[in-house]
Amino acid sequence: MKIPLDFCKDLCLSLFELVLLATYSCKLIKQPTSVASHRRGGVGSTIWDAGIVLAKYFERSLATTLAESDTPTLNVLELGSGTGVVGLAVARMLSAMKRKGKVVLTDKENVVPLLQRNADGNKSEGIDIETRVLDWEIVSGIKAIDTTNPSSSEGAAAAHPESTASSNTTSDAPSSVDSSTAADHQVLLDTEWDLVILSDCIWIPALYPPLIGTINSIIKSEKTKFLIAFEKRNFSEEMEFFAMLGKTFRFRDIKPEEQDANYQSEDIYLFTCQRRPE
Repeated sequence: MKIPLDFCKDLCLSLFELVLLATYSCKLIKQPTSVASHRRGGVGSTIWDAGIVLAKYFERSLATTLAESDTPTLNVLELGSGTGVVGLAVARMLSAMKRKGKVVLTDKENVVPLLQRNADGNKSEGIDIETRVLDWEIVSGIKAIDTTNPSSSEGAAAAHPESTASSNTTSDAPSSVDSSTAADHQVLLDTEWDLVILSDCIWIPALYPPLIGTINSIIKSEKTKFLIAFEKRNFSEEMEFFAMLGKTFRFRDIKPEEQDANYQSEDIYLFTCQRRPE
Protein backbone atom coordinates (compact mmCIF):
# COMPACT_ATOMS: atom_id res chain seq x y z
CA MET A 1 0.00 0.00 0.00
CA LYS A 2 1.34 3.36 -1.02
CA ILE A 3 -0.75 5.50 1.33
CA PRO A 4 -3.24 4.81 4.13
CA LEU A 5 -6.27 4.60 1.88
CA ASP A 6 -8.68 4.11 4.76
CA PHE A 7 -8.57 7.86 5.43
CA CYS A 8 -12.18 8.16 4.27
CA LYS A 9 -13.36 5.74 6.95
CA ASP A 10 -11.43 7.68 9.60
CA LEU A 11 -13.50 10.76 8.73
CA CYS A 12 -16.82 8.97 8.51
CA LEU A 13 -18.45 11.17 11.16
CA SER A 14 -18.00 14.23 8.95
CA LEU A 15 -20.89 15.13 6.67
CA PHE A 16 -18.59 16.68 4.06
CA GLU A 17 -15.68 15.07 2.26
CA LEU A 18 -13.34 17.00 -0.01
CA VAL A 19 -11.78 14.65 -2.53
CA LEU A 20 -8.77 16.28 -4.15
CA LEU A 21 -7.88 15.09 -7.63
CA ALA A 22 -4.90 17.27 -8.51
CA THR A 23 -6.52 20.04 -10.57
CA TYR A 24 -10.03 18.70 -9.94
CA SER A 25 -12.06 18.61 -6.75
CA CYS A 26 -15.48 17.34 -5.80
CA LYS A 27 -17.25 18.26 -2.60
CA LEU A 28 -19.24 15.23 -1.54
CA ILE A 29 -21.81 14.71 1.17
CA LYS A 30 -21.93 11.34 2.86
CA GLN A 31 -24.06 10.09 5.70
CA PRO A 32 -22.56 9.53 9.15
CA THR A 33 -21.78 5.88 9.77
CA SER A 34 -24.59 4.94 12.12
CA VAL A 35 -27.41 2.45 12.31
CA ALA A 36 -29.89 5.11 11.22
CA SER A 37 -27.87 6.17 8.16
CA HIS A 38 -27.39 2.59 7.04
CA ARG A 39 -31.15 2.18 7.03
CA ARG A 40 -31.33 5.17 4.67
CA GLY A 41 -28.44 4.74 2.28
CA GLY A 42 -26.56 1.75 3.64
CA VAL A 43 -23.08 1.21 2.28
CA GLY A 44 -23.99 3.56 -0.58
CA SER A 45 -23.57 6.52 1.78
CA THR A 46 -19.83 5.94 2.31
CA ILE A 47 -16.85 6.95 0.17
CA TRP A 48 -14.88 3.74 -0.36
CA ASP A 49 -11.15 3.42 -1.05
CA ALA A 50 -11.59 1.65 -4.41
CA GLY A 51 -13.52 4.65 -5.71
CA ILE A 52 -10.65 6.99 -4.85
CA VAL A 53 -8.13 4.69 -6.56
CA LEU A 54 -10.29 4.43 -9.70
CA ALA A 55 -10.85 8.21 -9.82
CA LYS A 56 -7.11 8.80 -9.60
CA TYR A 57 -6.53 6.23 -12.35
CA PHE A 58 -8.96 8.10 -14.58
CA GLU A 59 -7.06 11.30 -13.87
CA ARG A 60 -4.10 9.71 -15.67
CA SER A 61 -5.91 7.68 -18.30
CA LEU A 62 -9.34 9.09 -19.15
CA ALA A 63 -8.22 10.75 -22.39
CA THR A 64 -6.60 7.48 -23.51
CA THR A 65 -9.55 5.39 -22.36
CA LEU A 66 -11.94 7.44 -24.49
CA ALA A 67 -9.57 8.12 -27.38
CA GLU A 68 -11.50 5.82 -29.74
CA SER A 69 -14.84 7.46 -28.94
CA ASP A 70 -15.52 9.90 -31.76
CA THR A 71 -19.08 10.78 -30.74
CA PRO A 72 -19.63 14.51 -30.16
CA THR A 73 -21.39 13.80 -26.84
CA LEU A 74 -19.95 11.09 -24.62
CA ASN A 75 -22.28 8.85 -22.63
CA VAL A 76 -20.94 7.67 -19.26
CA LEU A 77 -22.81 5.38 -16.86
CA GLU A 78 -21.88 4.49 -13.29
CA LEU A 79 -23.52 1.42 -11.72
CA GLY A 80 -23.94 1.33 -7.94
CA SER A 81 -22.73 4.92 -7.67
CA GLY A 82 -23.21 5.39 -3.91
CA THR A 83 -21.96 8.92 -3.20
CA GLY A 84 -21.03 9.34 -6.89
CA VAL A 85 -17.34 9.96 -6.23
CA VAL A 86 -16.09 8.26 -9.42
CA GLY A 87 -18.76 9.47 -11.81
CA LEU A 88 -18.58 13.05 -10.57
CA ALA A 89 -14.79 13.03 -10.85
CA VAL A 90 -15.08 11.76 -14.43
CA ALA A 91 -17.59 14.53 -15.19
CA ARG A 92 -15.16 17.15 -13.85
CA MET A 93 -12.32 15.68 -15.93
CA LEU A 94 -14.38 15.59 -19.13
CA SER A 95 -15.30 19.23 -18.58
CA ALA A 96 -11.62 20.13 -18.13
CA MET A 97 -10.88 18.28 -21.39
CA LYS A 98 -13.54 20.45 -23.12
CA ARG A 99 -15.54 17.36 -24.01
CA LYS A 100 -19.33 17.38 -24.12
CA GLY A 101 -21.06 14.54 -22.40
CA LYS A 102 -23.73 13.01 -20.22
CA VAL A 103 -22.82 11.24 -16.97
CA VAL A 104 -25.57 9.13 -15.44
CA LEU A 105 -25.17 8.06 -11.80
CA THR A 106 -27.35 5.14 -10.70
CA ASP A 107 -28.21 3.27 -7.55
CA LYS A 108 -31.17 1.90 -5.62
CA GLU A 109 -34.00 4.20 -4.67
CA ASN A 110 -32.91 4.75 -1.05
CA VAL A 111 -29.45 5.95 -2.18
CA VAL A 112 -30.50 8.34 -4.95
CA PRO A 113 -31.48 11.32 -2.74
CA LEU A 114 -27.92 11.61 -1.37
CA LEU A 115 -26.54 10.96 -4.85
CA GLN A 116 -28.68 13.78 -6.24
CA ARG A 117 -27.45 16.21 -3.58
CA ASN A 118 -23.86 15.44 -4.55
CA ALA A 119 -24.66 15.84 -8.24
CA ASP A 120 -26.32 19.20 -7.54
CA GLY A 121 -23.25 20.37 -5.64
CA ASN A 122 -20.72 19.28 -8.26
CA LYS A 123 -21.86 20.56 -11.63
CA SER A 124 -19.38 20.46 -14.50
CA GLU A 125 -19.50 22.83 -17.46
CA GLY A 126 -20.57 21.09 -20.67
CA ILE A 127 -21.55 17.89 -18.85
CA ASP A 128 -25.14 16.86 -18.20
CA ILE A 129 -25.14 14.97 -14.87
CA GLU A 130 -28.21 12.85 -14.12
CA THR A 131 -29.16 10.51 -11.29
CA ARG A 132 -31.49 7.58 -11.87
CA VAL A 133 -32.86 4.65 -9.93
CA LEU A 134 -31.45 1.37 -11.25
CA ASP A 135 -32.45 -1.90 -9.58
CA TRP A 136 -30.35 -4.76 -10.94
CA GLU A 137 -32.99 -7.39 -10.15
CA ILE A 138 -35.67 -5.51 -12.04
CA VAL A 139 -33.53 -4.62 -15.07
CA SER A 140 -32.09 -8.12 -15.43
CA GLY A 141 -35.21 -10.03 -14.45
CA ILE A 142 -32.99 -12.14 -12.20
CA LYS A 143 -33.44 -12.40 -8.46
CA ALA A 144 -30.56 -12.29 -6.00
CA ILE A 145 -29.55 -15.68 -4.65
CA ASP A 146 -31.62 -16.78 -1.67
CA THR A 147 -28.84 -17.40 0.85
CA THR A 148 -31.32 -18.98 3.28
CA ASN A 149 -32.01 -21.73 0.73
CA PRO A 150 -28.71 -22.64 -1.00
CA SER A 151 -30.28 -25.56 -2.84
CA SER A 152 -32.80 -23.29 -4.56
CA SER A 153 -32.73 -22.58 -8.27
CA GLU A 154 -31.42 -19.10 -7.48
CA GLY A 155 -28.37 -20.67 -5.83
CA ALA A 156 -27.55 -22.51 -9.02
CA ALA A 157 -27.67 -19.22 -10.90
CA ALA A 158 -24.35 -18.14 -9.41
CA ALA A 159 -22.45 -20.57 -11.56
CA HIS A 160 -24.67 -20.33 -14.65
CA PRO A 161 -26.24 -16.86 -14.87
CA GLU A 162 -27.20 -17.42 -18.51
CA SER A 163 -29.54 -20.22 -17.42
CA THR A 164 -31.62 -17.79 -15.40
CA ALA A 165 -33.30 -16.40 -18.48
CA SER A 166 -35.99 -19.06 -18.17
CA SER A 167 -35.95 -19.90 -14.46
CA ASN A 168 -35.70 -16.36 -13.05
CA THR A 169 -37.59 -14.13 -15.42
CA THR A 170 -38.97 -10.71 -14.74
CA SER A 171 -42.09 -12.29 -13.26
CA ASP A 172 -39.96 -13.64 -10.41
CA ALA A 173 -38.22 -10.30 -9.81
CA PRO A 174 -39.69 -7.55 -7.63
CA SER A 175 -42.87 -6.36 -9.32
CA SER A 176 -43.49 -2.99 -7.65
CA VAL A 177 -42.05 -0.82 -10.41
CA ASP A 178 -43.64 2.56 -11.03
CA SER A 179 -43.84 3.98 -14.53
CA SER A 180 -41.07 6.55 -13.99
CA THR A 181 -38.63 3.88 -12.79
CA ALA A 182 -39.52 1.65 -15.71
CA ALA A 183 -38.94 4.57 -18.08
CA ASP A 184 -35.57 5.29 -16.45
CA HIS A 185 -34.56 1.67 -16.92
CA GLN A 186 -35.58 1.69 -20.58
CA VAL A 187 -33.57 4.84 -21.28
CA LEU A 188 -30.48 3.19 -19.80
CA LEU A 189 -31.03 0.03 -21.84
CA ASP A 190 -31.51 1.98 -25.07
CA THR A 191 -28.40 4.18 -24.72
CA GLU A 192 -25.12 3.28 -26.38
CA TRP A 193 -22.55 3.93 -23.65
CA ASP A 194 -18.98 5.05 -24.27
CA LEU A 195 -17.89 4.26 -20.70
CA VAL A 196 -19.45 2.19 -17.92
CA ILE A 197 -18.04 2.24 -14.37
CA LEU A 198 -18.49 -0.27 -11.55
CA SER A 199 -16.67 0.57 -8.32
CA ASP A 200 -16.65 -1.69 -5.24
CA CYS A 201 -19.94 -3.42 -6.01
CA ILE A 202 -18.95 -7.11 -6.07
CA TRP A 203 -18.64 -7.90 -2.37
CA ILE A 204 -22.07 -9.58 -2.10
CA PRO A 205 -22.08 -12.86 -4.10
CA ALA A 206 -25.86 -13.14 -3.82
CA LEU A 207 -26.12 -10.13 -6.16
CA TYR A 208 -23.79 -11.52 -8.84
CA PRO A 209 -26.55 -12.99 -11.07
CA PRO A 210 -28.68 -9.80 -11.29
CA LEU A 211 -25.56 -7.63 -11.60
CA ILE A 212 -24.14 -9.74 -14.44
CA GLY A 213 -27.57 -9.75 -16.07
CA THR A 214 -27.73 -5.95 -15.83
CA ILE A 215 -24.24 -5.53 -17.28
CA ASN A 216 -25.10 -7.85 -20.17
CA SER A 217 -28.33 -5.93 -20.84
CA ILE A 218 -26.73 -2.48 -20.75
CA ILE A 219 -23.41 -3.12 -22.52
CA LYS A 220 -24.16 -4.52 -25.97
CA SER A 221 -21.25 -3.11 -27.99
CA GLU A 222 -17.59 -4.04 -28.11
CA LYS A 223 -16.88 -0.30 -28.36
CA THR A 224 -18.06 0.39 -24.80
CA LYS A 225 -15.23 0.75 -22.29
CA PHE A 226 -16.07 -0.99 -19.01
CA LEU A 227 -13.93 -0.32 -15.91
CA ILE A 228 -14.24 -2.25 -12.64
CA ALA A 229 -12.58 -1.47 -9.30
CA PHE A 230 -12.90 -3.49 -6.12
CA GLU A 231 -11.22 -4.02 -2.79
CA LYS A 232 -10.27 -7.62 -2.07
CA ARG A 233 -12.41 -9.07 0.74
CA ASN A 234 -13.00 -12.68 -0.30
CA PHE A 235 -10.84 -13.38 -3.31
CA SER A 236 -12.39 -16.75 -4.22
CA GLU A 237 -15.86 -15.18 -4.33
CA GLU A 238 -14.64 -12.19 -6.30
CA MET A 239 -12.95 -14.46 -8.84
CA GLU A 240 -16.26 -16.30 -9.21
CA PHE A 241 -17.74 -12.98 -10.31
CA PHE A 242 -15.08 -12.67 -13.02
CA ALA A 243 -15.63 -16.29 -14.06
CA MET A 244 -19.29 -15.42 -14.61
CA LEU A 245 -18.44 -12.14 -16.34
CA GLY A 246 -15.94 -13.94 -18.57
CA LYS A 247 -18.72 -15.72 -20.40
CA THR A 248 -19.63 -12.47 -22.16
CA PHE A 249 -16.62 -10.18 -21.56
CA ARG A 250 -12.87 -10.17 -22.03
CA PHE A 251 -10.91 -8.40 -19.31
CA ARG A 252 -7.43 -7.66 -18.02
CA ASP A 253 -6.12 -6.25 -14.80
CA ILE A 254 -4.69 -2.74 -14.77
CA LYS A 255 -1.11 -2.99 -13.49
CA PRO A 256 0.19 -0.85 -10.61
CA GLU A 257 2.52 1.01 -12.97
CA GLU A 258 -0.53 2.15 -14.98
CA GLN A 259 -2.22 3.55 -11.88
CA ASP A 260 -1.52 6.70 -9.90
CA ALA A 261 1.86 6.30 -8.22
CA ASN A 262 0.50 7.20 -4.77
CA TYR A 263 -3.18 6.28 -4.87
CA GLN A 264 -3.03 2.52 -5.21
CA SER A 265 -3.10 -0.49 -2.91
CA GLU A 266 -2.19 -4.17 -3.02
CA ASP A 267 -5.76 -4.88 -1.86
CA ILE A 268 -7.49 -2.86 -4.59
CA TYR A 269 -7.80 -4.19 -8.12
CA LEU A 270 -8.74 -2.42 -11.34
CA PHE A 271 -9.91 -4.21 -14.48
CA THR A 272 -10.71 -3.01 -17.97
CA CYS A 273 -13.32 -5.09 -19.78
CA GLN A 274 -14.73 -5.41 -23.29
CA ARG A 275 -17.83 -7.18 -24.53
CA ARG A 276 -17.05 -10.37 -26.49
CA PRO A 277 -18.25 -10.50 -30.10
CA GLU A 278 -21.62 -12.19 -30.50
